[in-house]
Amino acid sequence: MRRKGRRMRKIAAASLAIVAAYALQMRATAVPAVKQGPANSWVCQRCHGAEGEGNTQAMIPRLAGQTPDYLEKQLRDYQSGARDNPVMQTFAKPLNDADRAQLATYFSALKAPNHRSQAIASEAQRARGHQLAHQGAEAIRVQACDNCHGPDGRGVEFSAPTLAGQSEAYLVSQLMAWQQGTRKNDDAKVMALIAKLLSDSDIAALAVYFSSLGNSS
Repeated sequence: MRRKGRRMRKIAAASLAIVAAYALQMRATAVPAVKQGPANSWVCQRCHGAEGEGNTQAMIPRLAGQTPDYLEKQLRDYQSGARDNPVMQTFAKPLNDADRAQLATYFSALKAPNHRSQAIASEAQRARGHQLAHQGAEAIRVQACDNCHGPDGRGVEFSAPTLAGQSEAYLVSQLMAWQQGTRKNDDAKVMALIAKLLSDSDIAALAVYFSSLGNSS
């Protein structure tokens, strides 16, 4: 278990480096053809995709179909430093309230291509992910993810973000960040508490389950 824990922590720690390298590469390349959106949307689309679909390989999350209030809050938190990510902080700092609202509304309304996870998982792992998502686990005092994130992790406006359709690697990296305290922009501290109760195998099972659901939009 210790060896597996170290491996997952290395994966989580490497995610920021991958994102940073990808962002630098994208800044050096031509802007892809994108849909007409707010003036600043092209900056987001260079990494998050023309349709806000994200980038699985670079562990960049999908924005399309995400709850707008969640997107707006993350931009505020990146700007203030409440959520630590050097790449995102650079892009978020120049934004004002109107910019954040426009970007959040625009990306939440997009419908990204419905790419489902191709991760190979055992039946036991998928069953555990389903259990944690829908029923929770009384033995470890963890409530069902759906209680906050909505049916099948489809998101609840003004409450919790969409999980369905995010990449397995991104979900693992964020749960590990909550667990280790490197992400702490949850005002109610619910995610930090829950993540600390999950084992590495539980985190992997949840990531596989929600990524396999496809997009919510």
